[in-house]
Amino acid sequence: MKKLIIYVGLACINFIANFAIYNFSFNSQATHFLTEEQRVDSALLMLQQTAPAYAVSAIVITLLFYFVSKKNKE
Repeated sequence: MKKLIIYVGLACINFIANFAIYNFSFNSQATHFLTEEQRVDSALLMLQQTAPAYAVSAIVITLLFYFVSKKNKE
């Protein structure tokens, strides 16, 4: 159970880091050129498309960490 909590925490940290990097870069590069309506539409699209992609990425990376650590113990 302790391992599960550690790997779920790792996946959450990975998701938050990836999403924060994307959000920061998007805000610094694109929002200066968008109207308020375009910003709202863009934010909704970002939540619908980018957030699930980063969730999958975080899970895959966490599974890779799990299998590498399991292989190194053997």
